[in-house]
Amino acid sequence: MTDNEGRPRGKLKRLGFGLAAAAALFGLFRVGAAAWGQSRLRDYRDAAEAEWDAARAQIREGSGPAGEGAAGDGCVASYARTPNVQHGIYNTLMKQALDAGPGAPLSPKLVAEIERHRPEMDAFRQAARCSHYELADDVAWVDYAPVHPILFTSRMVVIEGYGLAAKGDVRGALDRYLTVAKVGEDMSAGLTIANLVGSDAAQHAYLGIAALAAGAPRLSEAELAAVDRELEGRGRHLPLLSEALHNERLRLRKEAMSPSVLEPLPEHVPPPEPSTGVAALGLLFPTEAVLGHVLPLLDVRLRRAEQIARDAERDPAAAARFQEVATDPLAIEATGLAFVLDPEQLQRLARRHCRLRASYLLARAAIAAERAHADGRYPEALPAVAQDPCGTGPLVYSRSPDGRGYTLSSVGENGKADGPREGGGATGDNDDLVVTRHRGDVM
Repeated sequence: MTDNEGRPRGKLKRLGFGLAAAAALFGLFRVGAAAWGQSRLRDYRDAAEAEWDAARAQIREGSGPAGEGAAGDGCVASYARTPNVQHGIYNTLMKQALDAGPGAPLSPKLVAEIERHRPEMDAFRQAARCSHYELADDVAWVDYAPVHPILFTSRMVVIEGYGLAAKGDVRGALDRYLTVAKVGEDMSAGLTIANLVGSDAAQHAYLGIAALAAGAPRLSEAELAAVDRELEGRGRHLPLLSEALHNERLRLRKEAMSPSVLEPLPEHVPPPEPSTGVAALGLLFPTEAVLGHVLPLLDVRLRRAEQIARDAERDPAAAARFQEVATDPLAIEATGLAFVLDPEQLQRLARRHCRLRASYLLARAAIAAERAHADGRYPEALPAVAQDPCGTGPLVYSRSPDGRGYTLSSVGENGKADGPREGGGATGDNDDLVVTRHRGDVM
């Protein structure tokens, strides 16, 4: 063999050794990364297991198996089987109706649309009567929620209540509002998207209840007491941002318990496409190493965001501290939490949730004012007016000069008292929530 022939063979042999060494090093790297990830996951699982079990027990305490129904009376309706309602162009009409607020007449087109979807709306109301959040085969509601059918149908049921109130059907309107408030409570057990859907409709429902309480004719004392008792129960489970973030941590903990067995989503929820970065990460690192890095990291950040959200429930100014929550783009992509941990979005959601809580408290305050009504007049002041969740002082109660009416108001999302926009109005620069009792008019 000549020198010229030997040189290429020598180069190929060295290249082969180099590739083999690189492959061995890569294999050792993956083994080491897997061991590191398993160690991290083991520590995380140990810390998370007790909290997960406690949360699961709490879910079980307030729920029944899917299909059995909360009332235990044999009803089999379920949120998971709620028919989907496609509105198309009627979304615009629905938005206009929600902006117009409780008691406003509905357009003929929207009335016809409501009647066309009567079967789906009846099924929705039956599911709300039967269901809490569902826990079948040890899979909690926090894993997924059939949010799209509930989003559209709950809005339509609220709007139907508005139309019934405009016709003077107080009991029919109350039934619709309380149904949607119940669904909002149930969806508070879900992930962030379910929480947002529940809060959107519940906010309008609570403003509708406030309008009915402040409307004419007056509800009887027995009716006012019954509605107030139901509202008191709903207030324990408002769909708040802090709870949504807590439930996101539940999902992360569940993934940590069984990282190789992820629950399949329902057929109508397509799996998300992984980004290029996530796909590359999966090629370089074993699953254990990826999860060992992202789950504990994001758990810490979700805990931080959850605490800020709870602080914002006491002091709206605390929402600005969401900017403190650092993000790791690759880790967020790997777990699908980009929407949840965006600081700007979290700040907007915190303000939005103050509006939900303000709507709820206005309903309670309007009922308190009606129950305090005596001898044709309202009291100079209510015994206790709740703190305005959107501002720095209490909700404002102001009796009319002749004592035969009153006004209740919240400063709204922007935190400023900037003029009336009666209950149900669209948010914006002028977004005060105002409930008014006139002498003989329905609000």
